[in-house]
Amino acid sequence: MSAGVSLLKRAAVETNTLVQRLDGRVKFLFFIWATLLAYIFYDPVLNLIIIGFTLALAAYAKVLKPIALTLAIIIVPWILFAVPILSLPLGFPWNKTVIGYIEIFGRKYPVYLEGLGWGFTWPLRIAVSISTALLFFLTTNQAKLAATLVKMRLPFKAIYVVIAALQFIPLLAREAEVITQAQRARGLRTDVGILQRVRNYLAVVIPLTLTSLNKVQIRAIALESRGFSAPVRKTLVYETSFTRLDYVFLAGMAVATAFLAWVYVTYGYSPISHLPWVWAG
Repeated sequence: MSAGVSLLKRAAVETNTLVQRLDGRVKFLFFIWATLLAYIFYDPVLNLIIIGFTLALAAYAKVLKPIALTLAIIIVPWILFAVPILSLPLGFPWNKTVIGYIEIFGRKYPVYLEGLGWGFTWPLRIAVSISTALLFFLTTNQAKLAATLVKMRLPFKAIYVVIAALQFIPLLAREAEVITQAQRARGLRTDVGILQRVRNYLAVVIPLTLTSLNKVQIRAIALESRGFSAPVRKTLVYETSFTRLDYVFLAGMAVATAFLAWVYVTYGYSPISHLPWVWAG
């Protein structure tokens, strides 16, 4: 089973830790807050600090493995691909500051600070967004997530679209695996060339699509029979409210925001690495 399918099958981890007990709105705000900080500051070290803090929370909440695996699959190859291209004289237009030389096949090539910083910073910014979003998703069960979205005053139909999508993703992943195994038992070849493999997988896509449409129709009938469209106030299994833990976490974010605002005003957008902002010329 691929790592991507394994991640899609995951639901929220139900453990009694401080992270799971945080209100969903607080964890969603943490995702937005960390992402904004990652894009305000142009500093890979600061991004690594945010990622490290997020991974520490994930380890405490027992969701470290899927988050770390996702970052390893997406971010690490990106960095390994981007850094050599951008930091060497291969066409990155903002390269100016030489920080050293690297010898390749007997020839020395300069390594530029601007390309090196760009190659590390942008993937790490994406890593901040992915890790904090997955922390929110993997530590908030769907019933509490629905209550959270209701508290955020989103339309109920929009809330259902979000929850239904989260429910259908693991269902479709399991259904695709079952159909694939059944078609392999009937002689489907998946060890062929790319073009032939794409054609062969039509034998998986077509029954999966038909099955999905059937499930959607059954769910729509079930919802209407329960009065989903009735013009009445909807009730929820969980009622969410802020606790002392939520206020403490928000206070910590406020203190960190004030400190980082002082750092930005005093030391600039790259306080640790001192990278030049390449678009500024």
